[in-house]
Amino acid sequence: MVALAVLGAFSASTPRVARASGFSVAHFASEHGHPTTDNATALYFNPAALTLADGLHVFADLSVAARRMTYDRTAAPTDAPDPADARGANVGRARLLNPLVNPALAASLKLGKLSLAAGFFTPLGGTVSWDKRNDFAGSRYPGIVDGVSRFQSIEGQIITSQFSIGAALRVAETRLSIGVSASVQRSWIDDVRAWSNGSNGVTTEGRSLLDASGYSAAFGVGALYEVTENVLWLGASYQSRPNVSGGLRLHGSLQNTNQQGPSSAHVDVLYDLPDVVRWGARYRPRPALELRIFGDYTRFSAFKNQCVVGEGQSCTVAPDGSVPNGSQVLQNVPRDYRDSVGVRVGASIWPSPRFEFFSGMGYESSAVPDSTFEPGLPDFAGASFALGSRIALTSRVHAALSVTEFVYVPRDVHGHLADYASPTRMPDASGHYAQQVGVGNLNLDLQF
Repeated sequence: MVALAVLGAFSASTPRVARASGFSVAHFASEHGHPTTDNATALYFNPAALTLADGLHVFADLSVAARRMTYDRTAAPTDAPDPADARGANVGRARLLNPLVNPALAASLKLGKLSLAAGFFTPLGGTVSWDKRNDFAGSRYPGIVDGVSRFQSIEGQIITSQFSIGAALRVAETRLSIGVSASVQRSWIDDVRAWSNGSNGVTTEGRSLLDASGYSAAFGVGALYEVTENVLWLGASYQSRPNVSGGLRLHGSLQNTNQQGPSSAHVDVLYDLPDVVRWGARYRPRPALELRIFGDYTRFSAFKNQCVVGEGQSCTVAPDGSVPNGSQVLQNVPRDYRDSVGVRVGASIWPSPRFEFFSGMGYESSAVPDSTFEPGLPDFAGASFALGSRIALTSRVHAALSVTEFVYVPRDVHGHLADYASPTRMPDASGHYAQQVGVGNLNLDLQF
């Protein structure tokens, strides 16, 4: 009960998260977060693996990242002309340097062949806050100080967190375990951007603030097979989409300010998020050496668009981005994401029974195509490299610390956001994008 109370209090926090493929950030426990793990994060990665931990465990995890990104924008044929006293307002470099935090907490309890668990995770999310452009401070056009990214993003976040419960059973007379999980998820969007009737006209731009949130449900299933006792484990799992197949409907408000003055409306935000298939293998050829390989297939192709409609309305948008007469579609952001894949290999050695040294490397593809790439939710393919250690502070308390460096391939984007009709049309977001992310992870595993 104490562990569940702590989980409830922890889940009330609002995390800020680092980016990965699409905007999946499910990297809890660093190199020990995978479908054959023996800690309580198995509740998310593969609930069947909960059977590997004996007794009662509480696992607290914190990832802290530093994220640096640049966006270099040149003039596009679809740009609105700049006034004489604001030349260059829509070209140049946008920069961000954001500290990012992602906490997780999970507890598991093994009762014979049955294991139970509860946990809080933030598996999906992205947040940005772009630097001001000080060379335009004091301009008669105050909006341009927000930089060249402002028509897609000044600052904002799109996040999904979840509280999960799960159970796993070791099948009698076999080495097979099966597990299930159920989750209540909370998703929210905060988005601030410039708005100028779908263009980037300096003299007519205003501001748009979208604030919406909502709840959904999801499930997970998994299997774990111990091929050779204490030597080789194989695992696989499936995590459903939020609401399984019905998509998300968030409720909130849209506030606009322009030359005609302020306006606001109660709105719903409609979009869909991916389901995930995971697999993994863990091999201990001898007690002081462990080898791991694991990966995932994330169906981001479910994320077609992000549609803001009048409260209770539906989203009907033609392929060219237009909507029927009388439609209450207020904004439509095309996404058209593609499925992404990730694979990772790692190893651990134990110089002594109390001390573990681990490392890993991996690759993740990008889910975002050039056509809809923009500064609000940018994404990159790249590799990551991790080093860390884990120490037994006592026989029942283990602590781990690791550092992971994400190395991304820069992107020269040739987008098509300006080719759509209203209300989908946005200013061209083509340009050169580059990103660097470093993540430190600290976790504690307490056994009672």
